[in-house]
Amino acid sequence: MSPTSASTAAASARMEERPQPAGKETTVLGHRIYYLEAGRGDPVVLLHGMGGEGARWMPTIKALAPHFRIIAPDQIGFGQSDKPLTSYHSGVFAGFLAGFMQAIAVPRATLIGQSMGAGVALYLAVHHPEMVERLVLVNGVGFRMASDPPPPPPNWHARQIANAGTLEESREYLQKLYYNHSLVTDALVEQNLILRLRSAYTIESMQTANARGLGGVNEEELRGIKAPTLLVWGMNDPLSPVSKADQLNAIIKGSRKVLIDKAGHFPFLEHPDSFNQIVLEFLKS
Repeated sequence: MSPTSASTAAASARMEERPQPAGKETTVLGHRIYYLEAGRGDPVVLLHGMGGEGARWMPTIKALAPHFRIIAPDQIGFGQSDKPLTSYHSGVFAGFLAGFMQAIAVPRATLIGQSMGAGVALYLAVHHPEMVERLVLVNGVGFRMASDPPPPPPNWHARQIANAGTLEESREYLQKLYYNHSLVTDALVEQNLILRLRSAYTIESMQTANARGLGGVNEEELRGIKAPTLLVWGMNDPLSPVSKADQLNAIIKGSRKVLIDKAGHFPFLEHPDSFNQIVLEFLKS
């Protein structure tokens, strides 16, 4: 066998050794929750952002599964999970997350949440701290500071492209959230639109609930978080700027902040190797 053939065979063998995620389902409050699972060991739950799905975490699932039991649900109202007609906010998502963890016999886990998912992780850490081993928050939203100014009037254009009813709106929204626009391919634009349309009611309901101040956690509640916390932030994110990471870092005692340059709202997709290495070091520390 030539050196090249031997190298290719070794790489293939390493890929085969990596646990492959399996699609599973469970029921919470009478509603179906779809999730991906791979690996063994201490449980780590990955929480996607608004309009996403568990599969969005695929590079992270594959990197962490050789070391941990990785669970990536489609949160209620999104992806392949059921979409009941309710008023969606962080408290609703966290309630279903708690029920989901109980249903799959995971009483306590590390939570890795991005954007909306970070808000859900924070809500669970505040209201059910016994269920949270560690926190990794990625370009998160869903918290309020006493020093925050009053919310501005609705930006209807920003709201519309977040809902993404057309391919053009989907592309504009993704180009806002990705630093590297070469990653915003036609396939990604279409996939984002499909996910957005599938969860249109959920997203619209969330926007209304947020405007009414429902869900979320406040500064006093954040100060009570005891779980070891890592903040990983893309430095070039207009939706959740680095100032948000600075606020959390100052308030959550003992938290650690790591910034990833040339990354927007999805640093785990724009720089997966760096992101996964940072998270692995934290989880193994």
